[in-house]
Amino acid sequence: MTRAKISKLELVFPPVSNQEAVWFRDVPEVEEILRQSDFYIIGGRPEIKLSDFQRDDEEATLSFDVSVEGGPSDHVLLRIKDLPGIEEADPDNLYIELGPKFVRFWDGPVKQDGSEVLEWFTTEKLLWSRAHEWPGIEGLDRHAELAVYDLLYVGIAKTGDSFDRLIDKGHHARTAILANEPQRFPGARVSDETYLFLFRTESLVMQTFEPEHDFQDSDFEDNLDRKQVVADAEKAFVSMLKPDYNKVRFARYPKGSDGLYGAGFLRYGYLVNEDVTFNTAHGRVRGARDPQGFISNAADFIFVDGDDVRLMVSGVDFPTQPSRTP
Repeated sequence: MTRAKISKLELVFPPVSNQEAVWFRDVPEVEEILRQSDFYIIGGRPEIKLSDFQRDDEEATLSFDVSVEGGPSDHVLLRIKDLPGIEEADPDNLYIELGPKFVRFWDGPVKQDGSEVLEWFTTEKLLWSRAHEWPGIEGLDRHAELAVYDLLYVGIAKTGDSFDRLIDKGHHARTAILANEPQRFPGARVSDETYLFLFRTESLVMQTFEPEHDFQDSDFEDNLDRKQVVADAEKAFVSMLKPDYNKVRFARYPKGSDGLYGAGFLRYGYLVNEDVTFNTAHGRVRGARDPQGFISNAADFIFVDGDDVRLMVSGVDFPTQPSRTP
């Protein structure tokens, strides 16, 4: 019998800026979701700004431009009645709050007693929702091009979860980044140009058997502690990409006592199952999302075969298949 394992990194919540993380920390519903993560990335990118809002009440649409400061831009149209959380709302009692970094839809006068937010988009949630093909979002075809970040730090929660490790308690790398990173665009705050990505790992195990194999129930049991997968994923990304704020670079990877080395897998690897890209001076890893949740050939792949580790680049080391139908 031979075994192989592929693990996808999937966001449990849309990326949030450092400033937004402070606000969301005190929202119990968001905290519950963020606690599903134990692998996280800190990235940097100029802010995205929303502008040129155009509302069509007859068609119940809202359109606007989406632009990275000093970078690419695109246009999006929201069909308001088709958005999750709004499709059953009373259109006569729908209020819209607009800003350069958010859109909120209310069921009454904005921020008044008794009014509640039906749906909302920060800039990063808008990109994430488009990548996940939410109903009611049209255009924004360049969302993956806008979701390109400098990879600053990769970390895990060896015990507990990412909320405790990264958000609720003081985190050394997050503090160092806020203290040392330069502005990426004039007039911006570093806190607004620093983004937190909270992931969970989803793994697929593949096994092959010889024809004469005597099958046992244990052949189909995965007794591996999920924290082993998370620990190994951290070492894989750090050793390949060497983020500036990771002081330990795991030069001996894939060897290690708390990962997958020696755990019975002939081969294993990792990919980011989201339409985001992370850059460092030592390499780039591009994620890609398949709408049906399958593994996408448009994503780069960190591949471990025995003692050999490679960053397999989509379109170079293997054929690229679109992550969605054009």
